[in-house]
Amino acid sequence: MQKATNKQEASSYEQVRLNQENQVQRTIYISLLCVLVGIIAGLGAVGFRYLIDFFYNLFFQGTLSFQGKMASSTISRWGNLVFLVPAVGIALANFITEKWAPEAKGHGVPEVMAAVTENKGRIRPIVALVKVFASALTIGSGGSVGREGPIVQIGSGFGSTLGQMLKLSSRETIILVGAGAAGGISATFNAPIGGVMFALELILPEYSIMTIMPLVISSVVATSLSSIFLGTSPAFIIPQYAMVSAYELVFHVILGLLAGLLSVVFIKSVYGMEDFIEKIKIPSWAKAVSGGLLIGLIGLISLKFFGAYYIYGVGYEFMDLVLSNKGFSLIMLLVLIVLKILANTLTLGSGGSGGIFAPSLFLGAALGGAVGVVVNAIFPGGTGPVAAYALVGMGAMVSGVTGGVLTSIIMLFEMTRNYEIMMPLMLGAVISHLVAKLLYPDTIYTRKLTRRGIPIQLDKRISSFKGISIGEIMKTEIVSCNPEDSVAKVLKIMHEHQLGLLPVIESDGRVLGTVSYKELYKSKPEDSARIGHLVYEHSITIPQDSNLYDALQVMQKGKIDVLVVQDGTKNLGVVTIKRIMYSFLAKQRHF
Repeated sequence: MQKATNKQEASSYEQVRLNQENQVQRTIYISLLCVLVGIIAGLGAVGFRYLIDFFYNLFFQGTLSFQGKMASSTISRWGNLVFLVPAVGIALANFITEKWAPEAKGHGVPEVMAAVTENKGRIRPIVALVKVFASALTIGSGGSVGREGPIVQIGSGFGSTLGQMLKLSSRETIILVGAGAAGGISATFNAPIGGVMFALELILPEYSIMTIMPLVISSVVATSLSSIFLGTSPAFIIPQYAMVSAYELVFHVILGLLAGLLSVVFIKSVYGMEDFIEKIKIPSWAKAVSGGLLIGLIGLISLKFFGAYYIYGVGYEFMDLVLSNKGFSLIMLLVLIVLKILANTLTLGSGGSGGIFAPSLFLGAALGGAVGVVVNAIFPGGTGPVAAYALVGMGAMVSGVTGGVLTSIIMLFEMTRNYEIMMPLMLGAVISHLVAKLLYPDTIYTRKLTRRGIPIQLDKRISSFKGISIGEIMKTEIVSCNPEDSVAKVLKIMHEHQLGLLPVIESDGRVLGTVSYKELYKSKPEDSARIGHLVYEHSITIPQDSNLYDALQVMQKGKIDVLVVQDGTKNLGVVTIKRIMYSFLAKQRHF
């Protein structure tokens, strides 16, 4: 009779349960590491902000200073020659990325998602450094992109490097990558809960306490640290809002529908422009310069007609004005939507580097503002202010463009701290996402990866494996054999039930292990011989209240595909890996 090793003699189920208990200790350890990840993410967000201001002062005002924020209403000292500035910055950014880290080009978040999906969370350290300087050059020179992509890569890159240095498992490294993303987003937008949701919805492949706890630690540390340098005020200040009538929700539904449509237009425009520029047979530096010149001219047009460089940089000044109910006309808001899409797609397509979160907010503010202007004109005094529609539009656009529905809702709430807007905000975000999903299969992040043949699963539902007990699905008829049975009898049972492996159970109910057709064929015993000496003794039992996930772990550990289900020492039934998968798929069809 064959016996398992000493390590295997202990119940496989007990070993699995012990490993699960050890995971709690590992979670605490990973969470402590996330303190360091949060510190780097927070400092990275602050440093990146100052670096952008430095390049802005250099490019637009010709001064060497970290003081003074980028402002679209501040006129450049170069006058009409300001249209040359984006060309210089994007050309430099393109040169840096092509030379040292081509994956740093573009909007950043897809590369982190790809590292999690395809590369076990491994990110080259040089990528974050290159991304920081390329994006700061792009944004500081007027490139129409956002800050979140570079910040995500800074935090995630450090988390990945730390995980690799400490030789952590791929799962633990991925958690650190997600923690870096959560910390970076939290510090950038002063939105700690939103940062956690961003990582859970868009970066990590699962929801569990092992993932949530480290994300929270990193997010809190990063936000606390950035607030020391950047203050604790919300990202946007809006007038107090109160819903005038429940009928207003109808207008927010319409806004959600329009935001979903615009989200698809934006996504297609980004990749359409990228493909168009890719087909032009000129050197990449020439593409960068040409694209930068066009962006410069768009900014100059904005200045001439609207009095400010609204489309340059992240666009927060424009959003602040809309959310303050400043007088923007319908035509102006619609024109700015077109100009922003052109400027953003040209920036990314011609070799610039930066995120798409802020451009999505800009487009949402302009679209929501336009809807607000129309509704207020038709129903003066009977609806909320333009700012309320702009805020809902911002959340709806982020939801439709990125696929992060909860992220958009929570972040917009944290960025404004206005609870009264929550109902229309939730409604607009959900409807926008549904419309975008119906019209286009990808988000702006996943599209970049599916074009490269990398599938991304954003369905993060809690696994049904843990929601079904073994007792619910087990087969109560136990097909087994006794160690005293003959080889001929065992072979007959196998043929009748089309089984290649049988549990071996003694007359008193004690489960010994298994006997396989492969072993019988290999040893070629006499038909009359007893099979007792051919039994492989190992633990194949599991309690009836265990779940499918526990059973799969026991099967993987013992390298078997059948388990005997017990209540104490009483054998109740059997479960196979095929039965587990059928039950899982059957439950999935109900969702």
